[in-house]
Amino acid sequence: MIIQIPQNDDSVTVVFRLPTSIWADSVYLVGDFNAWSTRATPMKRGEHYWEVKLSLSSGGRYYYAYLVDGMDWCSEALPIQPSNSAAPPITFLPIEIAQARACACAD
Repeated sequence: MIIQIPQNDDSVTVVFRLPTSIWADSVYLVGDFNAWSTRATPMKRGEHYWEVKLSLSSGGRYYYAYLVDGMDWCSEALPIQPSNSAAPPITFLPIEIAQARACACAD
């Protein structure tokens, strides 16, 4: 699940969530917003979700995937767009797993 919260400075706080039913020791968000780094954006495990928050420019378009335990890739079928927002939405596109592996770089 992706939640977008428009800010006053033409940016958007974006919350990425995966359910904790995903059995994992670590989950990283990997995408073009972090140069496809497999270590730059770790998600934190909470009671119900693995979660990470980013601040991105409104109106952007980003590709992303999740890296689970350093070896398993997953993505979401339908990214969520904000509703009733004055800021231009950010478009998030889940990338095919083969593409994510090809783009990813280990730090």
